[in-house]
Amino acid sequence: MTILKTLKYIAFALVAQTTFMGCSRDQYAEFNTDPDAVLNPNPDYLFTQALVRTQDNDFEAFYDNYSYISRWSRVFLQITGNGIGVTDNAANANNRYGRFFEDIGPLLVDIQVLIDRMPEDQRARSVYKRVIPSIVKAWQAWYVSDVNGSIPYTEAFQARYGGTLRPKYETQQELFTIFEQELKDAATTLNTPQAVTQDSYGGADLYFGGDAAKWAKAANSLRLVIALRLMKRDPSRAQTIIQDVLSHPAGLISSEAEEWALPARLSFTAGGNWNITGNGRLFVGESGVVDYMWNNEDPRLRQFFRPNQWSPENFATAKQQGVIPASAVYDTRRYYGQFSNPEAADDPTKLRFFSPLSIRNGTATVVLDTVSRIQDRLFQPENDGGTGTGIFPVITYADVCFMRAEIAQRGWSNENAAEWYNKGIEASLRFYSKLAGAAQVVNYTAITDAEIAAFKAKPGIAYNAATGLEQIVLQAYLNYFRNFNEAWALVKRTGMPNKNTALVFEDWTNTGSISQMPRRFNIGFPVAGEYNFDNKKAALDQMMSDPEFGQPSDIQGRIWWDKQ
Repeated sequence: MTILKTLKYIAFALVAQTTFMGCSRDQYAEFNTDPDAVLNPNPDYLFTQALVRTQDNDFEAFYDNYSYISRWSRVFLQITGNGIGVTDNAANANNRYGRFFEDIGPLLVDIQVLIDRMPEDQRARSVYKRVIPSIVKAWQAWYVSDVNGSIPYTEAFQARYGGTLRPKYETQQELFTIFEQELKDAATTLNTPQAVTQDSYGGADLYFGGDAAKWAKAANSLRLVIALRLMKRDPSRAQTIIQDVLSHPAGLISSEAEEWALPARLSFTAGGNWNITGNGRLFVGESGVVDYMWNNEDPRLRQFFRPNQWSPENFATAKQQGVIPASAVYDTRRYYGQFSNPEAADDPTKLRFFSPLSIRNGTATVVLDTVSRIQDRLFQPENDGGTGTGIFPVITYADVCFMRAEIAQRGWSNENAAEWYNKGIEASLRFYSKLAGAAQVVNYTAITDAEIAAFKAKPGIAYNAATGLEQIVLQAYLNYFRNFNEAWALVKRTGMPNKNTALVFEDWTNTGSISQMPRRFNIGFPVAGEYNFDNKKAALDQMMSDPEFGQPSDIQGRIWWDKQ
């Protein structure tokens, strides 16, 4: 490792330490007086920076999430609806790729190398500390492969330690096997008592505070996510992994206290590309999503969306100012979604959603939109001067509950689907009530126990074995409101919601033809003269040999796990 690179990592780590937990004078003194602290940085500092970098990608927020995935998965869309090109364009997307290979992966490998070079007694106390970065590395590599397919992995990040500058690419099929084994090994090691007391990352671990048992459960829970990705491509393998996970002694995330999520501190998402209402954009709920939640009196509705501008006071003013007829009857429903079909603007029955009215309030103009804005602060707590804090969920307890419910409903376990479905609903409602409160969403009101009980008893929500799979998927979909990649993946994996489910996804049409939802990002051709040209081209050629992949620029093409 070069001294310059090491100093860069230390600078990043110290900034992260100061931002997230503070840094003592003694800690700064260590770097000012001990030369070995520069040549051999504390792995704790590097680990903090690696974790910060998994979540602070504002370009991913602006492009990948706000501009594309949120609209493709219909989590939300712009107030004016979707343009015709919504299914064809993904310019400037795929920011996760560079973030992993340039920032996160190198730090995690450096940590493990530093631990390997420690004296024997220190290494013996650092078994858990060496294993935990492997979970983060497998997770982030899987996250990149999830929408890109083949990537370098086993030979990546090794050049400065005697490895190659031209790492080979593994296929996604190979990668899934590698990730599964690494995560299983990590969960097993972290669940195995060591001969000596183990050192901990402590506060440097922004997810679990160095708790090895929680990391083991996180690793197993990620194995479950990956296994379900295999359900169409290799269902037998998926079931084998699922059975192993469910019987693993380390267990799974089993409570809110064990959730894999980063509690972001104040100003973590302030300004810049995190601004979810900036650059002339205003996001609102999608019509099918809002209708489904409204019809079932879902308490999360007020946590996800704001009521529209048609308050009784504004309605009365609109009458007085002649904006609406004096005979108009007030609509007490104040939650409506925008139509996501790009051709909706040409439908006269849907025109009112594109033509808001305005009233005057003194010298100010008040725009009376029919549609409901998203609760912006769920995604950027600083929005409109907010002072709350955010949460970046990776895998929540509700996620695990809905996965276990689906697995049971498909007959892949002996567990009770209804039981896990109901646990998932309760966990999801509690999670979003907590998140909305922390983020200080507009007009926040906590979800009560009585509301949770009443919601689970609703005719369309109470579990029915005959429609159980659809019910589980629809609730899992809503639960991923704050997790764009998993909402998108769920639609790809299950084909639900769709136009025939209780939560209706209307067809997207373009001059009468149905447009298909994008399923991956654009994968660029290697450039002649590129240093790793041969390996990259070979990987691309291999993926293109599958007709479902299509051309590299075809974002409707399917990577290996996303089989038709």
